[in-house]
Amino acid sequence: MYFRPLRLFKFIITFISIIVLTYELRRLLHSPSPIPSEDQHTQQIPQQPIPTTDIQHVSHTLQPFYISLPHFSDDEAKIWFYNSSYYKFHSKLCADGTCESQGVLFNNTKEHLSVNTFLVPNGLYLNDECGYNYGDAALKRTFHSTDETTVIYDKAIIFTVPDGWSFQHFLDGVGPKLAHSHHYLRKYPDAKVLILKGARFDRSVQEIWSMLGVENEQRIVHYSSNMRVGARLLINPCRTPGIHPRLWQDARLMYWSISGLLKTNSSAPSARKNFIYIQRTSTNAMNSGRLILNEQAFVEVLRSYCAKHSLNYVQYDHSKDTGHIRSRIELFYNARVIIGVHSGALSNMNFAQSGTTVIEVMPYRSSSSSLPMTCSMYRVEDMKACAGYILYTQAQLLNQSYWMLPFVVNGEGNLNVDLNRVQKLLNQI
Repeated sequence: MYFRPLRLFKFIITFISIIVLTYELRRLLHSPSPIPSEDQHTQQIPQQPIPTTDIQHVSHTLQPFYISLPHFSDDEAKIWFYNSSYYKFHSKLCADGTCESQGVLFNNTKEHLSVNTFLVPNGLYLNDECGYNYGDAALKRTFHSTDETTVIYDKAIIFTVPDGWSFQHFLDGVGPKLAHSHHYLRKYPDAKVLILKGARFDRSVQEIWSMLGVENEQRIVHYSSNMRVGARLLINPCRTPGIHPRLWQDARLMYWSISGLLKTNSSAPSARKNFIYIQRTSTNAMNSGRLILNEQAFVEVLRSYCAKHSLNYVQYDHSKDTGHIRSRIELFYNARVIIGVHSGALSNMNFAQSGTTVIEVMPYRSSSSSLPMTCSMYRVEDMKACAGYILYTQAQLLNQSYWMLPFVVNGEGNLNVDLNRVQKLLNQI
């Protein structure tokens, strides 16, 4: 029998290979699975590969527009407005002598006219301000690894407007951006919706989102500043004007549509019967002050006017409204007249039709008579336009008939209305 070293060598190699393979199999089968890190738990990694296509920019330019001056029932109201910081600030935008005939011209392309949506593959959102000043670099920001994010969604849409969780600022902040981008909510029904995390989340806002097909628990992300949000497709409609008649009226059509009101033909103001007094009380107001001290006599004047003109007097207190937002939209849709002291509840005019009469009782302090009470933190000489005029602006954007009735407040910020002035105004509408 011959000794064959080659065969012995092959046998040894085969034996060693079997031992090594057996060891590796045993190690893999008996080793514990790795525990995901905390960051891994927060990741929602897209199931599909992240696209590498270019950023898509959808844009259009709106027409310049005018905002007419308010209606005034007496010289006292007119003089107050003409001495106001708003008029002094904006009258320079009028050609000589045209403010009264045409109103204030708004024609800054970036601030007033340019509507934009950016669709960013692999986009990254880092607490950027959602408005017309949204920076180019921030709009096009992307991430390249999960380490740059705290969470990744397949698709996400940004509506991180300040205080957009509240009813008033949903309407004046989120609404104009939804006006031109809400179709993406239908196109991408699984997309997350980013809004800023707030002190609360108003029920009426939740109900509007729900009617748009966005349920709080399923799709809404309450964004906080420490989050770094990535998305396989990040949809950003933020660089959009805050004010433009087309955007505000389109948003109003959206509210009517999701409430089923577009099936009803809009009616002339004379055919609508609701006269709505928006009541402000010490229990329903978020901030103190601006209470009508002679409210009972004030209400008697309003009721008398309604009886004379066959109108339905409605005294609306939002804190007592337990119905669905759909009912409120219908209530204001059928309004002929809306009256109330300057407050967030007057934002319900966003549901009223064009031609509706809106009367704002404008409180101001005698120490800063050229500013609304809500703007008294400003210095008059700064000549800044403040948010105290936002309801006037809204009514004009919505093509409504706006009347301003200013009254001085007392030391506690409350007021007695001059009933003769109120009656004089009602006789003119």
